[in-house]
Amino acid sequence: MRSVRPAVAADAAAALDVVRRSIIELCVADHRNDADTLAQWLANKTVEQFLRWIASDRHHCVVAEDDSGICGVGLIEDDGEIQLCYVRPGAQNRGHGEAMLQRLEAQARGWGLARIRLRSTGPAQGFYERHGYRSTGGPERGFGITRPLSYAKEI
Repeated sequence: MRSVRPAVAADAAAALDVVRRSIIELCVADHRNDADTLAQWLANKTVEQFLRWIASDRHHCVVAEDDSGICGVGLIEDDGEIQLCYVRPGAQNRGHGEAMLQRLEAQARGWGLARIRLRSTGPAQGFYERHGYRSTGGPERGFGITRPLSYAKEI
């Protein structure tokens, strides 16, 4: 079973667990278990920050759910930047990321945007490319030792 819905305050703990676990467990190729990098990357992944994101008119946050609960979190800002698109370890390749991405793109169109941008981790690049995103430049400075690639898509 797969569904995507707007995030609510009661989702904060479970949603952040998904995001944090995804970064720690699925993005090892990027952070290489470097403690300083992980600390920087995870610093704003707090309940307080999540509540600010979902309360803000500038953000649209969604969660994906399966039979075991929240399994994905997506967030887009009204300037067209996808800031979060994470799936729980073990829940990848089941359509959750695609469903969230479609909801974020629909929100961007609703805001009247023509283009979406994001910075991709290494493991997620193929996912974004399969969904029509194209690289817009070489590696950028990320958290600590990470070097994400910029991507964009006309919508």
